[in-house]
Amino acid sequence: AVVSTQSTGGPGGLADNGLYPNCTGGIAGYIDRLIFGAHIYQHPTCKAMYKTTLAFDPEGLLGSLTSIVTVYTGVLAGHIVVTCKSSRVGLLLRLIILTLCSLIIGIVLCKGSLTGGWIPINKNLWTPSFVMITSASAYGILALCYFMVDFTKIWGGAPFKAAGKNPLFLYVGSSILYHFFPFNWSTPEEHGPLMLQALVGTICWLLVGVYLDAKKKYYKI
Repeated sequence: AVVSTQSTGGPGGLADNGLYPNCTGGIAGYIDRLIFGAHIYQHPTCKAMYKTTLAFDPEGLLGSLTSIVTVYTGVLAGHIVVTCKSSRVGLLLRLIILTLCSLIIGIVLCKGSLTGGWIPINKNLWTPSFVMITSASAYGILALCYFMVDFTKIWGGAPFKAAGKNPLFLYVGSSILYHFFPFNWSTPEEHGPLMLQALVGTICWLLVGVYLDAKKKYYKI
């Protein structure tokens, strides 16, 4: 995820033939440097690729505000699940409506583009379009799972149900063993190879969760 916004010309440094060398982080980076000065993260992900010189914290002040919106979208989903238990159709319809509304807002903000639009989709900047598109994905997946597991009962939730019984173990384990094979290996910094690596790592940890569930071993605090 490279810091980039159309309004600021890109991640800065050598990007765009060096036209905007000092725009790293866009308005989010500008606000952080204005308020916090040198007391921010000094090694943004775009530094190695574009030889940028400015500091940028992807978890800065402006990004934290949009992160709060992301948290609220999760709270809203949880509220619907808890308060609409008596009406399965109503619960499902609400999740579908949230999916469509979030998706439409996200598409409008980025103009249906992966890198352009009024507000481009960007994880490092945690832009509003990124919040809306990822929230739409989460709502949609939740709606689909609810439809198959609770509504029609055509799927029991395996293997994710087993993994969900040991979330702490899987989280800590993945954090500790992230740099070791088969969860990680030397691969080109490209979307395809990185996606394959992430998929293999996820499958491996799912298998660990299934094994622990089969052995009735659950780790909690």
